[in-house]
Amino acid sequence: MKLIDSHCHLNFNAFKGDFLDVAKKAKEAGVARIIIPGSNIENSVSAIEMAEKLNFEFGENVAFGGIGIHPVHVDEIGRFGEIEKLADKAVAVGECGFDFYHDKEKKTYAGQKILLQKHFDLAVKHSLPIIFHNRDADREVLEFLDQQTKLPRIVFHCFSSNWRFAQQMLEKGVFISFTGNITYGNKNLKKVIERAPLEKIMLETDAPYIVPEPFRSHEIKRNEPAYVVEVARKIAVIKGLDLKKVAEATTQNAIDFFDLS
Repeated sequence: MKLIDSHCHLNFNAFKGDFLDVAKKAKEAGVARIIIPGSNIENSVSAIEMAEKLNFEFGENVAFGGIGIHPVHVDEIGRFGEIEKLADKAVAVGECGFDFYHDKEKKTYAGQKILLQKHFDLAVKHSLPIIFHNRDADREVLEFLDQQTKLPRIVFHCFSSNWRFAQQMLEKGVFISFTGNITYGNKNLKKVIERAPLEKIMLETDAPYIVPEPFRSHEIKRNEPAYVVEVARKIAVIKGLDLKKVAEATTQNAIDFFDLS
């Protein structure tokens, strides 16, 4: 059984001392490939560099980098040219999007929107997919997407909205990626998983965050790509499918989405 962790921050400080060991553990657990997204200028560079290091170490393409500026780092908008220079080495643009959890008064809305448009323009120019971060911004996301003349491939990472929003996004052809939070018993996410077509679903850890059960109950604080199997297992249970089928489908979805073949 082969899995793909479509969103794992191996380039974050949580893995600074042992990212290679973590990647080896993931490979032994059946995680064939890992997508490492960027969230600011510095770690977009490190996402590309880390992917290259891992591929050299393993002698095959096991890791791929994404480039982008997370909306909480909107102050880096003036340096977006540094992101553009990395496009030829990336498999995705992002993570990028809207975040009003950290800005509840939406003071940075205008800046976030301008920054997001830059990501979309870059993705369209280079035929790259978008890794979309959406937190407390369903209405703004919908308005933004409706204003686009051309949509790149889009995946909503760490999906946390309700079925109504999911349905609106699926109608636009986007993909939905689920993390360890689906193992916490969230009824809204359960409904989304039940109704979303398997061919539009991907798996992720969002490591080092969102440790899935049963590891969370065992006081494990750092998530790892090896744990993505628990996300697949939960989806299989909710949809009443064989784990192998979920693994095969979501892996192929990620291969096609990120053009990894």
